[in-house]
Amino acid sequence: MNIENYFEEQGAGSPIVFIHGSYATTSTWKKMIKLLAENHRCISIKLPGHCGMPDPDDFSTPSIQTELAILEQVVQSLTDEAIHLVGHSFGGVVALVQALQGNLKLSQVTLFEPVATWVLDRTQDTEMSDSVQDFLFKYRRDVANKKHYACGQVIDFWGEAGAFELFPDFIKESMEPLTSNNIRHWELCSSMDYDLSHLEKCTVPTRLVYGDHSNPVARSICEHLKEHIPNSKTYEIKGASHFLVTSHAEECTHVLSDDTLL
Repeated sequence: MNIENYFEEQGAGSPIVFIHGSYATTSTWKKMIKLLAENHRCISIKLPGHCGMPDPDDFSTPSIQTELAILEQVVQSLTDEAIHLVGHSFGGVVALVQALQGNLKLSQVTLFEPVATWVLDRTQDTEMSDSVQDFLFKYRRDVANKKHYACGQVIDFWGEAGAFELFPDFIKESMEPLTSNNIRHWELCSSMDYDLSHLEKCTVPTRLVYGDHSNPVARSICEHLKEHIPNSKTYEIKGASHFLVTSHAEECTHVLSDDTLL
């Protein structure tokens, strides 16, 4: 694996490493990086199966270590400094596990609506967990039946109803081939080998950000993480849904500059 293919970078200064979500690319961070690159070295990770990268080879037994290995190799090849690790959606799941494992030097972590659905089970949040399981039952069935644009169900679930329909056709078409990767991501989001004690031992300053127009599940995950990660803080972005890092880039960038946790 040529690790140089798995990232993009822009700017100079203290390093911020970004991890995009499922059904997404490094362009997720384009607006935010434009605001940050003057003072920061912005490094965007390309997840396997996305951004032209090869699919992962662990579909039969998915492991988050596949993503973590890429992240760790990229960071270690580029800097010895402690990094600010930023993740959105599934990228937030990867960033959270990296913080729990402690294999990289992290100065801080910012998670934009991390879809760490395993947290709902650990906190016995049956209402939100049932909502996820009800969605997954239909989504997996439709994917298995090769329903056209089943991918749109994920966009509407995390964002707002009808959000997918507003996407340009070329984006809809680009998402379709990523469905198997997304199913893999769901498996990882719900089957982590962690419990609340691991969260409680996490010492990395952590920001947890959600939009007030998103699925209530996203807010619940952030609130549960806030309750169990010692040095953490939640932020609500007004008027934003799950795609807050692009729709509300300025507000999200402002969150990154909040140093009250440090």
